[in-house]
Amino acid sequence: MTVFQCRSCRRAVTPTVTERPLPDPDVDAGWYRPEASFPDASGHSTEPIVRMPPGTFAVDPAPSGPPYVLDEPSGFLVESGPTGTIVLNPGDGLGLEEHSDIAMRRGYCCGMDGECGPNLVCTCGAIIATIYSDCYQVQELRLQPDAVERCD
Repeated sequence: MTVFQCRSCRRAVTPTVTERPLPDPDVDAGWYRPEASFPDASGHSTEPIVRMPPGTFAVDPAPSGPPYVLDEPSGFLVESGPTGTIVLNPGDGLGLEEHSDIAMRRGYCCGMDGECGPNLVCTCGAIIATIYSDCYQVQELRLQPDAVERCD
């Protein structure tokens, strides 16, 4: 069992969580999927897809978030942010607050989209996590690996 704490103030920012593999969207049926409702005419869903079950986490070895860089072969912008982000259920963050800079809290109709980077801070003010909570995307909380410590 693991708890993650803020590297700055040592306060727990998660409850006790258990590690599991990161679900692969292309092949893994292990995604946590609450009973998803059909989207309404404007595309809203009252039960969006959530990546991780409550009480679990995974470490993502791939880059996550900004900055975005051009992938020459595809011509697409790709994430080149930190590797090793800790992926959790959105409800498993403790005492995290919205970033004070409104530009960092960017989103659309239902929540924050995380496109500008970390949008949550610890109560001590340390920038610590990104919440992806808008209705058009998979829901998840990602802790920044350099902002937290793992306590087993």
